[in-house]
Amino acid sequence: MNETLVACTALTKRYGNKTALRGVDLELGRGRIVGLLGPNGSGKTTLVRRLLGELAPTAGRVTRSPFTSVYLDQEYRALDTSVSVLEMAERHNTHHLADHEIKIRLDRALFPHTTWDNPCRTLSGGERMRLMLCCLMLSNHVPDLFVLDEPTNNLDLSSLAILTRTVRNYRGTLLVVSHDDNFTREIGIT
Repeated sequence: MNETLVACTALTKRYGNKTALRGVDLELGRGRIVGLLGPNGSGKTTLVRRLLGELAPTAGRVTRSPFTSVYLDQEYRALDTSVSVLEMAERHNTHHLADHEIKIRLDRALFPHTTWDNPCRTLSGGERMRLMLCCLMLSNHVPDLFVLDEPTNNLDLSSLAILTRTVRNYRGTLLVVSHDDNFTREIGIT
């Protein structure tokens, strides 16, 4: 089954005099693993945000079938930096797991009990990525489309291993913006 989740035709996006995208044609089918490659400033994040419906095109057309998505951007905007690590995890406990289960999962994501009261704003990029992945597992939310925008930036080796394992086990549609050739090879982007 290769149902199309999102497709664009002749997509163009301009910001004033600058053209971020010009005439992009793309079809993203269910279950595909796609790498979006290009130099910095070439419009990769703009394209992702347009595919997700966050930005309107200047010209062209985007069609989407109904789907759920999780977008982990470079700044981890989904992370509430005003709360603690434990509070963030508890917010995603949609299946009402016991407190000790939340703490076990935090520990597996390399957040020992000494870090649970730390504010999320103090976390490094790798820690933010690990916490967001932990929160997704706590919520048991498996999206149709998982978008990772430069996910390996600022990751230490243990965080990279967790991310790689998580992405390899994901069975939905994956769209990855990355300059990391080893990571994209490891997760099956050819």
